Amino acid sequence: MLNSNRVTETAATYGLDQLSDAQLFSILLSRNHNDRADTLLGRAGGMGGMLQLGPADLRGMGLTAREAFRVSAIPELLRRVNRGTQEQPRITSPRSAGAYLLPRCTGLTEEVFGLLAINAKGVLLAERILSKGTATGTLISPREFFREALRFGATSALAWHNHPSGDPTPSAEDIALTRRLRAAGESLGVPLSDHLILGRETWHSFRAAEGWDGQ
Repeated sequence: MLNSNRVTETAATYGLDQLSDAQLFSILLSRNHNDRADTLLGRAGGMGGMLQLGPADLRGMGLTAREAFRVSAIPELLRRVNRGTQEQPRITSPRSAGAYLLPRCTGLTEEVFGLLAINAKGVLLAERILSKGTATGTLISPREFFREALRFGATSALAWHNHPSGDPTPSAEDIALTRRLRAAGESLGVPLSDHLILGRETWHSFRAAEGWDGQ
């Protein structure tokens, strides 16, 4: 079991870089009984997976409201630190979106549904994981999707999810969800720029397949 006092002593003596992921993560938790940090990281797929979850998903995993907002603040802090030193990616076409997202889906064994919030110049403002491990049609609502996009001042939003089978062919549920997202985006004035399905080596773009640019 991780002891908070022992973790603090180790960090003070040897430095934060000597802590394991679970020890480092435990610092953000209000309580850490029964190796809670290890358990939570395992459920999220590691530190990277944890930092892609929003407050609602973190609460669903058992974090308190205070813990969830501590954890969800980290990606925003990193984004602000890097804002002046690193050029943000530009997502201006299905090809650029696919090239950006495909490496992020490599090795995933469960279905993940995410959002890219984009500004008027195609610059990526933020990315969020909205659901994991369940059929997207049952978990993602247009309201939830665009609420997250609007949080970051997006002028358009791109939806994406992976098919762990490696085949990016859209299902009937994928098609229906895309139609609902497009309709909601139009009514809100934040258009859905695309919905990409990521396979093992390629992707399916609804924008390209359905010719949205020509409509």
